[in-house]
Amino acid sequence: IPLMATAIFSIGAPPAPSSSTKVLGPVSTQAKPFLADVCTALPIGRVALKLLGGKKQESTGKKSSTHDFPDDKIIIPVGITPQNLRNYTLYDVLGLGGEWGAAADTEAIKRAYHKAVLMYHPDKAQYKTADGKEDRTVFLKIQEAFNVLCNETKRRAYDSQLPFDESIPTEEKVIKSLAKGAPKFFKLFAPVFQRNARFALKKPVPDIGDMDTPISAVYKFYEYWVRFDSWRDFTGIGAEYKPEDAHSREEKRYMQKENEKLAKKLKAKEMERLMNLVNLAQKFDPRIVADKERIKQAKEADKYAKENASKRNADEEAAAKAYFEKLEEEENQRKAANKMDKEKLKKLQSKLRNTFRKQLRFSATLGHGSGEYGIVSSADVELLCTNCQLDDLTEMTEALGGEAAAKDAEALKVDGFPVVHAKVARMKEISEQALEDEKIAKEAKKRELEEKALADKKGPKKAAAVVEERVWTRDDYSMLAKCVARYPAGVASRWQSITNYMNVQLKPKESFSQEECLRAAYHLANNPVK
Repeated sequence: IPLMATAIFSIGAPPAPSSSTKVLGPVSTQAKPFLADVCTALPIGRVALKLLGGKKQESTGKKSSTHDFPDDKIIIPVGITPQNLRNYTLYDVLGLGGEWGAAADTEAIKRAYHKAVLMYHPDKAQYKTADGKEDRTVFLKIQEAFNVLCNETKRRAYDSQLPFDESIPTEEKVIKSLAKGAPKFFKLFAPVFQRNARFALKKPVPDIGDMDTPISAVYKFYEYWVRFDSWRDFTGIGAEYKPEDAHSREEKRYMQKENEKLAKKLKAKEMERLMNLVNLAQKFDPRIVADKERIKQAKEADKYAKENASKRNADEEAAAKAYFEKLEEEENQRKAANKMDKEKLKKLQSKLRNTFRKQLRFSATLGHGSGEYGIVSSADVELLCTNCQLDDLTEMTEALGGEAAAKDAEALKVDGFPVVHAKVARMKEISEQALEDEKIAKEAKKRELEEKALADKKGPKKAAAVVEERVWTRDDYSMLAKCVARYPAGVASRWQSITNYMNVQLKPKESFSQEECLRAAYHLANNPVK
């Protein structure tokens, strides 16, 4: 008989799936083999074995005769009869009841099947029907259990039909648990996620962890459950129609469609239940609550720092404005002190220009240079007379000998020629600078329009974003010092010109503002760059 049982086992076994990590069906939590006691299972395969105390077999690269699933956990129920058979699940008849059924892989099911066949083969356990014929229903149930549980698709369909604990904690229960300490949160939610993880298509299912779990792993855990993909099949559950009882093809098709609608509705309800579970856990997870509080405090600290920086900048800007306004006022007072009556000034300037021209003509008479004005060209004379102020004209005429040199060529001072040449060079430099300033102003305007267009393209939120405080480099300060010297106090639109020059020459990612340049110049005046 043992030989015959072995033969039956060998012939009846279908090809076993290769993976030992397949999702297994629910099992009862007690030894009693009744459907009313059927509950859910822990994670399956090696993970479940580890949780249940099974030995983890280390891979040595060689084929081993030992198995992960312990034989002493396969307990075939005694006393299964055709009359009480309906009280047993497919897991129960193979001796895989309780938590261990979920951990049973194909290899374990094969061994369980072998044991069950040895006990309930018709040659050993002979049952009779009411009319005295051989009753093989128990043996056939064992074969059905083997065929279903060794086939992933059939096993999932069977598991989906078994009773399942869909309950999730209420908010009141969560709050009461957390009142006893953060670890109670994990004790409450871990079993809930574990029993729902059995329906996961994507493996492995991440663990909920504990208070020491990195926050990145915590967010990944919830991200996994938000995108949870379940293989749970609701086909046939609570179905109103039985297509096999249809009297026509059209009636059968109608029944199938109605049943499919109900299955989809139940599937949607299942996903809503899971989302409620995830949202509830995420809402009260002490790690996420702590992380949100940390983020909130960081934002408040950042806001406080920005407010302080804004106040500091405003104070610096006010001090800088006061400082440079004082310089401007002093320059204006100096000019006002030297200012004469407008008509007298014009007459004096005209007189000095005539004196200057006469002196230059004498230089030509004495053989210094060529042309009408000797040491300088006619164009240079016009440049000097047009752009030189009273102080400049006075300086040149005095250097050439004053009024006497305009009347007598012998009084002309030759050592005053370099002063005239220096003024020519300076006026040319000023003229070129004016042209360059005009060009810079155009380029600055173009840059401003481009930045405005880019800000409009990004949208109001991005355009209104707070720009971080600029860190000034040595090159920035050096260029600013050059600009301050180029546009001294008293020059019209001084800070606009300085800002334009900085932006065109340095081409920063974010343009300099007048306020920035003003504060930096104030800082530079009090802390010169060495």
